[in-house]
Amino acid sequence: MRKILPFKQPLAYGYQFYAFPLGILAVYPKASEWVLSNYIQLVYEYTDQSVSVPFSFYVYDYSVSPWLQTLRLNRQWCSSRNGRVNDIVREAIGKDFYVYLSLNERYVPQRIAYGGRKDWVHDALIYGIDDETNTFELYGYDERMKFRSTQISQDDLARAYYDTGDEPFYDVPFTMYRFDDAGAYSFDLGFVCQGIVEYLDSFNTSTHFQAQRDPWDRAYGLKTYDLLDAHLDGYGRGVIRYDPRNVQVLWEHKRMMVARMRRCAELIPAVGDIVKQYESVERQAWMLRALTIAHQTGYDRGDFRAQASSLLRRIRAAEEGLLGRFALELERGGPPRATQTAPSSCK
Repeated sequence: MRKILPFKQPLAYGYQFYAFPLGILAVYPKASEWVLSNYIQLVYEYTDQSVSVPFSFYVYDYSVSPWLQTLRLNRQWCSSRNGRVNDIVREAIGKDFYVYLSLNERYVPQRIAYGGRKDWVHDALIYGIDDETNTFELYGYDERMKFRSTQISQDDLARAYYDTGDEPFYDVPFTMYRFDDAGAYSFDLGFVCQGIVEYLDSFNTSTHFQAQRDPWDRAYGLKTYDLLDAHLDGYGRGVIRYDPRNVQVLWEHKRMMVARMRRCAELIPAVGDIVKQYESVERQAWMLRALTIAHQTGYDRGDFRAQASSLLRRIRAAEEGLLGRFALELERGGPPRATQTAPSSCK
């Protein structure tokens, strides 16, 4: 059997839990309407040193989309299949399901922990199988922190899945994704406007889902800039460890916003006047990302704390004004959508 399911690097890939479903959807242009209607809000933990994901997009459930069929199992269920994880994965891929799971990267080639003595359980996506080479195709971050495709032998997969070591670890659900060609989603300008305003108002978007889960007491939207500024300052002073994911997420948010504006400009021409100006915000976010990486690798000899703080303030000021204009054009250009706790406009 040889079968490779399609996968395309998505607009956002800082964390694999959202990169994988987005990479599946990126293959299908018709799914972009849903993607661009979401991934608007940002959320930041108040104590970013004590959590594994301090800063990210806020989406209630990253695995759910009208364009995906999603099945979830757990390790206990898979372990009860008499060590047959290879058979489960093989059957899933044969039926066009991608498999998202946790593997011990000590046994996964081209990963940082490969061949070492320390167990490192991390998430991965299996999207293909090749019996001729006796491998499964994986997607994820390699030993150089490049988000790309690699392989694991079929013999090693079971060990990487079952031999997780003695230390506790975060185990993602054994999740199977399949693109649903019968899916449907309407691009609603009022809903997009609501998301933009909630971002500008730093509104706690998690309160919309209180029927399913207690609201998250975290910083949202523009308020996340304050915490990101404090994080970068702490890193510059040497009291916070290097973590490039925060500035990666910031840049991805601007990148996604540019794509969203371009789509809206097709429906509301006046938005086109904002796009090029906002592209400058994206470039500045990219510059902040590059500055942080350069500082960590020793290529930047300037005053990182002053440069990073100044650049972040410019990004925030420019974005706040441009997104305010964007929300105004959306409000004028399409029917608004009601919210249960109304932000300042789009009511």
